[in-house]
Amino acid sequence: MRRSILLLCLLFTTLACAGAQPSSQAHCITIEDQGWLVHLGDNPAYADPHFDDSSWTLVNFSSENKLPTPLLVGGNRWFRKRITLPSTPGPLDLLLVGTAGSYEVFVDGHRIGPGLQSALLHRDLNETIYPVRTSADPAATEIEIALHSNLKTSDFQPFLNFSAAAIGDPVAIAVFAEAHRGMRLGKTIFSIGVTLASLLVGLLLVALYTQQRAHPEYFWLGLSVIFAALPTGATDAVVWGLSPLWLNAVIGDPSTYFWIAAQLQFVYTFIGRRPARFIRVYQGLLVLTPFLLNPIVWAGLVPPGTLEIIESLITVPGMLFTIVLLTIWYRRGSREAGILIAPMLLASLGPFVLNLEYAVQTAHPAFAFKTPVLGLVVFHLWSLFTIPFLLSIGFVIFQRFNRISREQAFAQSELESARSIQQVLIPKALPVIPHLRIASVYHPAQQVGGDFFQIIPLADSTLVAIGDVSGKGLPAAMNVALIVGTLRTLAETSTSPALILAGLNRRLLGRGIGFTTCLVLRILPTGVTTLANAGHLNPYLSGAELEVANGLPLGLTSEAEYTETILTLAPNQTLTLITDGVVEATDPATRAIFGFDRTRAICTQSAQSIASAAQSYGQEDDIAVLTLQYLAT
Repeated sequence: MRRSILLLCLLFTTLACAGAQPSSQAHCITIEDQGWLVHLGDNPAYADPHFDDSSWTLVNFSSENKLPTPLLVGGNRWFRKRITLPSTPGPLDLLLVGTAGSYEVFVDGHRIGPGLQSALLHRDLNETIYPVRTSADPAATEIEIALHSNLKTSDFQPFLNFSAAAIGDPVAIAVFAEAHRGMRLGKTIFSIGVTLASLLVGLLLVALYTQQRAHPEYFWLGLSVIFAALPTGATDAVVWGLSPLWLNAVIGDPSTYFWIAAQLQFVYTFIGRRPARFIRVYQGLLVLTPFLLNPIVWAGLVPPGTLEIIESLITVPGMLFTIVLLTIWYRRGSREAGILIAPMLLASLGPFVLNLEYAVQTAHPAFAFKTPVLGLVVFHLWSLFTIPFLLSIGFVIFQRFNRISREQAFAQSELESARSIQQVLIPKALPVIPHLRIASVYHPAQQVGGDFFQIIPLADSTLVAIGDVSGKGLPAAMNVALIVGTLRTLAETSTSPALILAGLNRRLLGRGIGFTTCLVLRILPTGVTTLANAGHLNPYLSGAELEVANGLPLGLTSEAEYTETILTLAPNQTLTLITDGVVEATDPATRAIFGFDRTRAICTQSAQSIASAAQSYGQEDDIAVLTLQYLAT
């Protein structure tokens, strides 16, 4: 297709030159392509206008059936052509349309214009203007043009083609050059627009991930869309001379491999599965291949067409495997996997069609897929595939975003409900007890926790309870609500800690809510304290762990029995009650737990100091600390 459009340049040149004659002083003629003489090798004498080139080979760029030929690709070669100049006086310019930087021009033995450049800087289909006659030399009627070229035999480099050439006064040549640039832009404007739209969509998806870090599928989809757009965008920019060849060699072609790797990662993340080991190995191969293969291809060490063949052999299995995975997961009940099948299939067709066309053109240069054309705008097949791909991806993400938003709204509502319940159940204002100084601290590991404590003043004593409910979130908060409600109800009929625990155990049995640890104390104004424990941590008394008869946690069995322990507090003695969030605090670096020794060492400190020490060490569970200092009455 690329070479087919090149051959239209001759006709376009004639039209442009005819339209570029607004006055008698503006003249332009096309150089009829009766052939260029070509010879392999490099000899400065080939630029001499008197050199005998009768043994050279005649090539005609306008005849597709003569391309490709070894005379046009790979190594040094010279082209010669004698041109009869227009009869009009004044300066004349020569316009050549070809791979800028890959050739240098000699007129009558003198080099004019730029010399050879690095292959990475070559630009295909570019217009270069050369002055061939100045006003000081009006008598010249013929010139000998010699072109020296050195192209590598590489998939990254085009064939030479000078079918579009014109000579005339500078005004007419400038008009034609500008018209040819407009034609090139028209040929690729649609593809550039699609590429820019794809890049924008990819960047928006990556930006969406920065706002929703819990959904890495947005990040991988964004990378997938960006890498899918770069190969076709870079190819079009290079084919139509809008960018040097390095863009495709360094960015465009490697992005094909990166796209497949990112697409596989997206699909696995989207479905919520971990890639198998062989997928990881395959992704590593995709990332490494362009760095190992492309330099070899660039150096021309393998025949043309090799890059497209190897690239297809490596990437097509990944494309097919993606479709197979989505189909399997769809049949297993994943509706979202089914929605993704069509977009991923469309995304795969674009690069596949592009590679197939280039691979076939290596042997049959005239081959090109038929593409819709509107004026000068060409609607490339690979770009046409991208549009429904972007629309499908937009639909999928919109659906998923709505679903996730609803789930987040529900979770937030549930969290607010749990927080409201907990604010009622965990007292902020502690009751004033004449014979007790009470302090409490509560730090849930998440926004809602499962720890609880209650302080209930009675007519002749004070009832204190602290505990830990298994689970998190709203279910744990609801269990705490049940326990606190039952605890207060039982306290109206009994002040025995053992009987209260037994009543709580009966209330929790058979509810399928896990288990609960709980420690209940009854403190008289005289300091006499009765304790009963249901699987909770022992309290600390003035720096020492207090041994208390321990029973089973609540809600496990109806046969659980609870024994009371009685002690008498001396004036200013302090009971410290904690939950396991203190003991089980974990250092994130060493994974060492806070432990009982550290807890015992700080148990005489204030409730706030104990909780802060555990938090600083590395909180992983809810932390509740309650200190009760006995004051003599």
